[in-house]
Amino acid sequence: MVSAQSGDVATVKYFLDHGGDLVKADDKGRTVLHHAAGIGCCKVTEFLLSKGVPVDIDCGRGTPLFWAASNLFNACAQMTYVARLGPNIIINGTTSPLMSALAYRSLKCMKLLIKAGADVNCNGSMLTPLLLATMHGGYTNFIKLLLKAGADPNIPDDVCVLYILLIFADLVCRISLLSL
Repeated sequence: MVSAQSGDVATVKYFLDHGGDLVKADDKGRTVLHHAAGIGCCKVTEFLLSKGVPVDIDCGRGTPLFWAASNLFNACAQMTYVARLGPNIIINGTTSPLMSALAYRSLKCMKLLIKAGADVNCNGSMLTPLLLATMHGGYTNFIKLLLKAGADPNIPDDVCVLYILLIFADLVCRISLLSL
């Protein structure tokens, strides 16, 4: 796993040629692909993908793309292989790589994920990126990006809260504070 993070494709290839198990997870549920993608090691990640390593491996800590989007967002934005890493995988029914990039405020990574085909509504998740963005201040650019990419503002979350209600409630609170 350390060789995957080193960026040394020759070493990773050597271990593979001598019986290394590319899908075996470490004690934290991360595979070689998790380690390579998680630190933005493009050469090793491309090599592993060329060898057919499964991209949807989730041993309880998320997929390799989720790991990359959660840890090194600028490295994620440089990835050329995002589409092959499965940008629409939902982790534990709650989150996705797109949600992770949003939570860590990486507009650059979100743009790349959307370009790679990420579902801007995160169907299958309890929460959508648009709802998450409207719940926090300072996410205007993220909201604009999601709406431009086709996010549906009329999808309720699992407790039937509509985005527009959150926006309205926020506006009412701001107006109330101004009148004090």
